[in-house]
Amino acid sequence: MLLFDWLGASLGFAASAQPVTLTAEVTVVNNSDRNIDGYVHRFSVPVSDHMQQKLVAIRYDYPEGFERKAHRRGDSDYVELRWNIPARTTSVRRVHFDLELSSYNYRKVPDSVDPNPAVYYLQPRKYIESNSSAIQRLAAQIERTYETDEERLRAAFLLPQQMIEYRVQPTEGALYAIKHGKGDCTEFAALFVALARAMGFPARMTTDFLFTSRTEFRQPNHHSAEVYLHGKWIPVDPNLALDPKFGYGFGVGKAKKIVLNRDFSWVWSNLWPKSFRGYSRYTDVNVHWKIHRDGKDGY
Repeated sequence: MLLFDWLGASLGFAASAQPVTLTAEVTVVNNSDRNIDGYVHRFSVPVSDHMQQKLVAIRYDYPEGFERKAHRRGDSDYVELRWNIPARTTSVRRVHFDLELSSYNYRKVPDSVDPNPAVYYLQPRKYIESNSSAIQRLAAQIERTYETDEERLRAAFLLPQQMIEYRVQPTEGALYAIKHGKGDCTEFAALFVALARAMGFPARMTTDFLFTSRTEFRQPNHHSAEVYLHGKWIPVDPNLALDPKFGYGFGVGKAKKIVLNRDFSWVWSNLWPKSFRGYSRYTDVNVHWKIHRDGKDGY
């Protein structure tokens, strides 16, 4: 089954766009003596409306086909697969997402007006504690110091770099980063998003595959952000901006990562049919992601 997606065509992608394929693979081992009739597996779809990337097509080479659905907030999609797995067998399914990636500079992107973002992107949530007194104080200090919207957002972009000592760790969020002064890419992005929301700018996290050093993953390995300014969503990466070799910063970036989804939406999920519930402990489900450069998936 082949599904084309031309939503990225209006985003001004250059002729030098890099073709890339992201393959999502799930392996289900059914060690039970019961058939799994109607196993459901879902994968998030790389976003279509990002300055860096265009989703060209979704390929799924199995007879049962798939459905494409929207995540709850409507800011990204997922594909839903459903098939039968006989007892005592191993079953594999792969979905190929064909993309074009481009370097970008938000100042050079053609003018357009994205739909007004939902109020959700102004509200506090887990890991983005924009209503906390500590974050409110920092936001107020930025507002007193800088006058224009862009100046304030650039200050919020620089602040995590000044406050956070980079350290790989479990997800803790913006408030933790302020209190403890440490975190990884998640805390860098979460603090920027929290500060932006506290100042009244819609902002959101993104979940990414950064493929500068490897191309195979069990899960996404990076978080960055987007902020709504001048009628468009501008990508922001306060963590990768620490090292110029990556080429990412405030509204600028290279073709070195794939943006999968937004604001901590799930990466994959599954559902067992009612007839099999209670037997899932006799199964093993493994998910593997692989990026193929030049759009060659190798399968």
